[in-house]
Amino acid sequence: MAQCVIYARVSTKEQQSEGYSIPAQLKAMREFCARESLSPVAEFVEAESAGKAGRTQFGAMVAYLSEHPEVGIVVAHKLDRLYRNFRDQITLEDLGIRARYVVGDIPDTPQGELLRDVNLSVAKFYLGNLREEVKKGMDEKVAQGGWPHMAPSGYLNDRATRSLVADPVRSPLVRYAFERYATGAVSLSMLAGELKSRGFTSRSGADVGPSALHLMLKNPIYCGLIRYKGKTYPGTHEPIITPELFAAVQRVFEPNRNGVKETKHVFALRDFLTCGECGCKITAERQRGHAYYRCTHGKGKGTCTQATYAREEKLSGELAAILAEVEITPDIIEALVRDSDAFDAQATTNNTQEAGRLKREVAAADQRASRLLEGFLDGVVTAEVYHAKAEELAAAKRTLERSLRELSTAQAQRTSQVRALAETAATARIAFEAADTEGRRQVLATVLSNATVEGGSIASYQLKRPFEYLRRDPKGAFYHSWWAIQDLNL
Repeated sequence: MAQCVIYARVSTKEQQSEGYSIPAQLKAMREFCARESLSPVAEFVEAESAGKAGRTQFGAMVAYLSEHPEVGIVVAHKLDRLYRNFRDQITLEDLGIRARYVVGDIPDTPQGELLRDVNLSVAKFYLGNLREEVKKGMDEKVAQGGWPHMAPSGYLNDRATRSLVADPVRSPLVRYAFERYATGAVSLSMLAGELKSRGFTSRSGADVGPSALHLMLKNPIYCGLIRYKGKTYPGTHEPIITPELFAAVQRVFEPNRNGVKETKHVFALRDFLTCGECGCKITAERQRGHAYYRCTHGKGKGTCTQATYAREEKLSGELAAILAEVEITPDIIEALVRDSDAFDAQATTNNTQEAGRLKREVAAADQRASRLLEGFLDGVVTAEVYHAKAEELAAAKRTLERSLRELSTAQAQRTSQVRALAETAATARIAFEAADTEGRRQVLATVLSNATVEGGSIASYQLKRPFEYLRRDPKGAFYHSWWAIQDLNL
């Protein structure tokens, strides 16, 4: 019996098709070998497109045949299962290998060679035409506001509607990234570190680095626009951020009009303070080795009486005292984490119950759709009523399935977020006092908002949520009740 090897291949879309699955191909080829007195000595199986050369198992088969010249036959299910490009055909011919096919076997004659080349040309044309049709389909989908690829971070692919939906876990962190970078107070590296502490990862679970963040912050898809092949189209998906926020982030990336990054003095407190009297920005300047802050009087003369210059050391001391208000102790952190764990356990139970309810409603929707179809086939329901009601049921089912996916996607990251936020609050004052200029700006951008200056001192301020819930009075008591602190408004 002549020795041969068996080669089976499926493409991704064909893998589940009847008659082209790997088991079906192998069964048919083994039976073919038995009928044709061929002895298979090796089998090679892969699930890759034949439109490109260099397939993994095809290469392994070629290497095997090169090392075993006594094997002179390759058995495939059909010609297009073995190859769809001439390069692979020539590779086997150079080794003196003859191809045999379960379906459409070609005789080893000049006429057979002509038939093989014609079939290969047809297969190659089919593959090229299919590629063009796929490209046209993708272009048309984008033109209609759809997204043709895997969803970017912050979104999920909704298979039911073939559209993008917001990822309930990652979309808030994506929004935070845009809001944080728009302040101009952090670098991409610093922002990557902040997002890591909040549990932001890629789909594979890897950390999101500065280069990936740069691409994300430059992508207009998050404000409802789709950039595709150099053009921008309005999308039909729900934006995660506003166009104004996206534009603000792009301005942070922009160089000045000469194409050179603007160089200026960076002051630790500038951009975080406004005048308590007129609301204008507080600016800073350096004199004799010290930084001084004053009102810009941006609304014109006579609108503000503030003329005091405040030294940075004085204002920094007052800000450090404010940060000390959220300087919670390790035992409070552990209590928050412990109670958050208990909350998560209850949330998991609730989610399981809710998932069961949604699954029952999906099954009920399927039953109603089945009864509707039976009524239509029996002539009880008219075509007009059937189509209207069927679309209504399908829409309701899609909504239920989306809720079910969101429920399963929203994994409990609450405890890690609570710990990270609590530890940030606990160390905010120490980090501020020990940090350099950029580090101080990062702390203020994370914790402080709406700080005003009057008479050379901090007149009013607010702490960003959730840090506001961790404030304590001079006696150490919390301003907010414990249940509000546990929630942290995450």
